[in-house]
Amino acid sequence: MQRSFRTLRVSEVMVDSPVTVGSGDSLQHALSLLEKHGIHELPVLEHGRLVGIVTDGDLKFFTPAYQLFRDQEELRQALREFTVAEAMTVEPVSIAPQATMLEAIELMYQRSLGALLVTDDERLLGLLSVSDVLRLIIEQAE
Repeated sequence: MQRSFRTLRVSEVMVDSPVTVGSGDSLQHALSLLEKHGIHELPVLEHGRLVGIVTDGDLKFFTPAYQLFRDQEELRQALREFTVAEAMTVEPVSIAPQATMLEAIELMYQRSLGALLVTDDERLLGLLSVSDVLRLIIEQAE
C-alpha cells in the first residue's frame, strides 16, 4: 500500500547510519569518503555532537582552483592541508524524525538543499537526501 507524503515520516525514509567525518579530519579524507561511498554530503561530528555538514560542493567551492591541478593526486595533496572545519557549513539545516516527508521535501526545495540532517537536539539520527526522495518516488510508482 502506498503512503502519502503527508503521512509518511522522515524517520521511515532516512538513512539512519550516515557516513560521518570529524571537524579535524582533512578535506582529502572527506573527499575519499564521498568517493568511496558514492555520496554527496557528510555530517560533521565532534564528540558525538553534530556541528556541521560538508558536501562535495563545499570541497569544490573551497578549492576554486581545482581545475588547475594537473591530476587528482595534486588535488588530494592540496586538500590534505585543510581541515573539514575550514570548509563545513556550521548550523546546517535539520529536521525532526517525526516530520512528514512533505515537510522535508518542501524545506529541501525552499532552501535548495541536497540533504537534510535528521536530528534530536544536537544528536544526529540520520540523513535524508534527494536520492532518498527519488528512491521513494520510484518505489511508489512501481
